[in-house]
Amino acid sequence: MNRPAALAVIGGGDVYEDLFTAASQLAAVAAEAGLATRPSMGTARVAQAAEHDLVLLYTAMGSFPEPAQVALAAAVQAGTGLVAVHSANVFPDQGGYESVHGLIGSRYVSHGPAPHESRFTVRTDPEHPLTRGLGDFEITHEHYHLELRADVRVVAWREAEPVAHVRREGRGRVAYVQLGHDMRVWDDPKARALMTRCIEWVVS
Repeated sequence: MNRPAALAVIGGGDVYEDLFTAASQLAAVAAEAGLATRPSMGTARVAQAAEHDLVLLYTAMGSFPEPAQVALAAAVQAGTGLVAVHSANVFPDQGGYESVHGLIGSRYVSHGPAPHESRFTVRTDPEHPLTRGLGDFEITHEHYHLELRADVRVVAWREAEPVAHVRREGRGRVAYVQLGHDMRVWDDPKARALMTRCIEWVVS
């Protein structure tokens, strides 16, 4: 039997995001969850999303043409899972990203009031299968203030700030994880477990 296949789509030009580390770490986390993963640079590759069981999306202010957004949404509606990571919901201010924002279920608004980074406790939903039994944990990370779709369910949060949320799109499942800025996250066992659980939930 073939292993489930994941496509890790990395793209963008934001120098504050460690995209190369994220590409290798996302592939490693997906492998830990039992998926064979192909990393890919550039959002054009989401045209192949329907050929995969899962798309891992980590973009940082890069180009995401509307046809690629539509192709990704169609694949998810047909059953491909999507895990969007950290700045995947951050795009230039000129608009044109409504499809992917709607698909992910959130849009980055700002870092909120200073300080823009702190050590905080991540609270987790004990009732949702994705986070049940994971427990709360502490992490040092930057803050994101998000605008959410009405149909998302927040499964992890910092105070009033969502850290992870989920939604369904047709036959597919979508999870967004705000963590992932740098190696402090990838080296943290609980944060890594949250990422793994997101992968497992969207492909289950």
